[in-house]
Amino acid sequence: MSVKKLLILGGTGDAALLAKRAVDFWGPDLDIIVSYAGVTGHQPDLPCQLRVGGFGGVEGLVSYLEEEGITHMVDATHPFAEKMSQHAFIAANKLKLPLVVLWREPWMPAPKDKWLEVGNMKEAVEQVERLGSKTFLTIGIKELSAFAELDEVDFVIRLVSEPKEELAFKKYETVIGRPPFSVEEERQLIRDKNIRLLVTKNSGGTATKAKIEAAREENVAVIMINRPPQEPLEYLSSPAQVLEWLRTHGL
Repeated sequence: MSVKKLLILGGTGDAALLAKRAVDFWGPDLDIIVSYAGVTGHQPDLPCQLRVGGFGGVEGLVSYLEEEGITHMVDATHPFAEKMSQHAFIAANKLKLPLVVLWREPWMPAPKDKWLEVGNMKEAVEQVERLGSKTFLTIGIKELSAFAELDEVDFVIRLVSEPKEELAFKKYETVIGRPPFSVEEERQLIRDKNIRLLVTKNSGGTATKAKIEAAREENVAVIMINRPPQEPLEYLSSPAQVLEWLRTHGL
């Protein structure tokens, strides 16, 4: 009997946890590959094959799936990895592969939260420009340039590593750190930097939630960027649920 082959499209901590649990559950009966885009340059140590880099669009992904003999696929990318999720959906449909999404439930505002929810990065930029307060950007490095033309706004920008070149902002400083962070650490940062506005994506999960709680406790407004539209698939919120789904779909 041929060995089944699972591709996990990574990007979250849950992707690594799923891979470890799948190895424990199936052992040598399942060949597992975890793929990362490689944007942050940090990948976890996993007991299975690791792949880093893009696929080259939908056709590149289709070719990879065929060449590797992938039989099942899990989308465990970041909730804002919209293109990768679209490509996975199209490729799975084309090849008739079982595909499920492992995702984190989005954060919901608590009674004392001061959220302004927006639909995309452009709307977030417009609100930062309107408010003009000292702004804490926690959106990753890929979309920072959208805010760089706001010359009158003073920014604090969190990154997981030092940028390779100076950022194109007029007034900014960077803070380098990798989650998880504690609420007290985030509160201290807010106080030390005199932050009055936080911009973040609604990524969900616990690793970066402390900044939301800290903003609430420090009476800081939050521009919350809502998630992009979802593909018409099953969305499961835990590795255990995904393992059960895979088991009932041919593994």
